[in-house]
Amino acid sequence: PHFTEATLIKMLEQWGIGRPSTYAPILSTIQGRDYVTKAKGSLQPTELGFVVNDLLAQHFANIINIQFTAQMEDELDEVAHENRDWVHLVQNFYTPFEESLDKASQLMEKVKLADEVTEEVCPKCGKPMVVKFGRYGKFLACSGYPECKSTKPFQVKIGVKCPECGNELVEKISKKKRTFYGCSNYPKCTFATNRKPLPQPLIPRGMLSRQWRS
Repeated sequence: PHFTEATLIKMLEQWGIGRPSTYAPILSTIQGRDYVTKAKGSLQPTELGFVVNDLLAQHFANIINIQFTAQMEDELDEVAHENRDWVHLVQNFYTPFEESLDKASQLMEKVKLADEVTEEVCPKCGKPMVVKFGRYGKFLACSGYPECKSTKPFQVKIGVKCPECGNELVEKISKKKRTFYGCSNYPKCTFATNRKPLPQPLIPRGMLSRQWRS
């Protein structure tokens, strides 16, 4: 079974990883970087998530080890209580980390993810647009690249119409890596909400007014 946000936080607590103040940023980061997606309340790993996990396990196994992370949390607590010298702590971590980083930069293979063809059409040449992964997450690019270099923001439609203009509402990530929902017709329509809108049943015109009169 997949983790939900609640069960993942519970496991982080059991493993001694992170603090209550860091749980929300952890969840935002793994979703904002498209390592996981939320589907029906559960967190499901993406292709990018599998690739990143495999590369980290191959080249930085000691750092992503649960015991290492929990131990580092305890050592940082000792620094906070002035029971440990932070300079030596950083040196003990960074020296082997730098060696692993140099080795990984030489041996790590460049991974190319398969393009995901979408129903979106390139506004410049009319060819299908595909999902690409960039530094800041997913974006849409023309399948005709390099002849056509058109790009568009990647938008996750949630199947709900904008209450102000009738266009599709889409899931977005703020600069603070928080999920919110806004109109796909932005900036012409600036509707946005932090709460995920639910599909509204179609109500025949005049029904509400007739109900009030009765």
